[in-house]
Amino acid sequence: MRKQFLLNIFFLILLNVLIKPFWVLGIDRTIQNEVGSAEYGWYFSLFGFSFLFNSLLDLGVTNFSSWSISRNPSFVRLGFEKLARLKLVLGVLYVVVTVLVALIFEYDQKSILLLFGLCINQFLLSYILFQRSVLAGLQIFWLDSIFSIMDKLLVIVGCSYLLWFSGISIFEIEWLVYVQLLSYIGTGVILLLINFMKKKSQMDSPGAKLAFAELLQKSYPFAVIILFMTFYYRIDAFMIERMLEDGATQAGYYAQSFRLFDVLNNFIFLITGILFPMLTKSFFENKDTSMLTSMVLRLLLFPAVILLPLTILKGGELMKLLYSAPFISSNQLLVLFCIALIGLGLTSVYGTALTAKGELMKMIKITGVGFGINLTLNGLLIPYYGIIAAAATSAFTQVFIGLLMYRTVIRLKIGLNQINWMFKYLAVFALLTISAFGIKSFQLSNYFLLLFLPMFILSGLYLLRSEVTSLKKIRFN
Repeated sequence: MRKQFLLNIFFLILLNVLIKPFWVLGIDRTIQNEVGSAEYGWYFSLFGFSFLFNSLLDLGVTNFSSWSISRNPSFVRLGFEKLARLKLVLGVLYVVVTVLVALIFEYDQKSILLLFGLCINQFLLSYILFQRSVLAGLQIFWLDSIFSIMDKLLVIVGCSYLLWFSGISIFEIEWLVYVQLLSYIGTGVILLLINFMKKKSQMDSPGAKLAFAELLQKSYPFAVIILFMTFYYRIDAFMIERMLEDGATQAGYYAQSFRLFDVLNNFIFLITGILFPMLTKSFFENKDTSMLTSMVLRLLLFPAVILLPLTILKGGELMKLLYSAPFISSNQLLVLFCIALIGLGLTSVYGTALTAKGELMKMIKITGVGFGINLTLNGLLIPYYGIIAAAATSAFTQVFIGLLMYRTVIRLKIGLNQINWMFKYLAVFALLTISAFGIKSFQLSNYFLLLFLPMFILSGLYLLRSEVTSLKKIRFN
């Protein structure tokens, strides 16, 4: 199982390393520099707002589809078709509710029009993810990996033309929404044709025949989990824009640092997209999953060991390199987002394990706590401490919820107790972080970095040595 995971994740990461960093650092960053922080902050806050009711758009049917097909491939024949029709109805409901709430918050006409376009794109993207759940559920991960980057590749082509080859001197932020719209439509049509062929190849099964009411009953817990997680991941930009006097500009500054955090989150999301159906199938077949979850956890947490010390040392210089007008305290935001990355790694592995095991009510309670903590702290702190408070709240929420999910997994005996490895991880993490602060505080020469960098390599080998050993034992036939 670990061999299958490693092969698929290598192919997935290879494709996404070629595409998504260029999108975030090449296209998206350039667009913000072109339109300015205030204009991009306006777009970014509306983009975050379009996520808030995303659970209405899906109601958990994507995860339920992947979960069901992993357990019973025949679900593609009938159950999936009903879910596809349900998704269309939910799409209309989502757009109507999101726009109505925006009107209640008294957004102007220009904002409503842009939000409507973002909502349509959210629906199309959600439908693409739903169609990809067939490929993931059938364990066709190589094809799912290709479609994980196809829409972004098309957006890159379209935006690159408008930015650099069209001869147009001024880029309008609305054009980004239009390019995404066309790209999502093209990707969705191709996926529909492929899934139609996959559907014809499956036999009917009694387990695949579910009524609409039963489908909703089984999928709604997934929707509640996604709702809570989306709120405590995306609501900060909306609250910044609404609660601060120069909210749009501040949201734009927040987006500068959040963008780098979101790049890593996208990779984590891709990895868990493979992990979820694999764990679901393994739990259904009563196979041991503890070694797989242990390996994935180490792979996801390791980047924070490198990124936080480097951010402390060179984060400010990186932001000046990336942006024409960076936020003066952007380095502090990056440090907080690196801490949030630790919690996100814990949440992704242990939350995925709990969901795949079917412990949905426990996941609802845990993510509900995360939503409550995030909303309360942001509401109390943002008016006084601004976007630094939002980043600190995100870091605290992610780490706290990650540890809570870990505790739940251990109590239910779903995975291995990682306490010994975590102590080693925290010791190495603390050593490198303190060393970075020392070099920064005493303004030591960059020559110290030449001594400091090998510590990263040795730390990585120390934390991942068991995985390096296991890789040597794998024969890729």
